Amino acid sequence: MQHQNNLKFLREPQVSALTGLSKSTRWRLEKDGRFPRKRQLSAKSVGWLAPEIEEWIQTRVIVKKEDPNDTEVKKNPNLLACN
Repeated sequence: MQHQNNLKFLREPQVSALTGLSKSTRWRLEKDGRFPRKRQLSAKSVGWLAPEIEEWIQTRVIVKKEDPNDTEVKKNPNLLACN
């Protein structure tokens, strides 16, 4: 991973705000290996590594530029949320 000095965990509300994806959409994408996996932080909390989420967002921007007619994107436009 190239962002070693930026290693911090993001919690669910932060990941939701950054990606624009619902929990169920993230779960499905994570299960399919198309979204960064969450890490167990304690018995009752999970988080995602910030650099992995940032990288995922960048890949969505690339997908949009390469193929704006991507059927997955048409079904769920939130996959392109980058704001």
